[in-house]
Amino acid sequence: MMRTFDHFPEDILCPICGTSEGKECFLMPIDGTDDNGICEAAPVHVSCLEDNAERFRYNNKAGVIYMRVEVRV
Repeated sequence: MMRTFDHFPEDILCPICGTSEGKECFLMPIDGTDDNGICEAAPVHVSCLEDNAERFRYNNKAGVIYMRVEVRV
C-alpha cells in the first residue's frame, strides 16, 4: 500500500501539475539516487497521478513506466 501524507510541502512543486497545493501526496523515488536501499524522493499529488493515468506508458524493452511531463522553472 502506498503511504500518503495529508498536506503537500509548501516550498516544493509537484512534478506533474507544477503547483504546491496543500492536497494529499506521496513520495515518488528519484532515479539514480539509491544508496543502500535509501533514495531521494519527490512529493507528488495523489490526485495528479490518478487524474493523469491515461498519459502513462509502459516500455517493456526498458522495463519502465513513464509519463511525459512539462518541466517548469
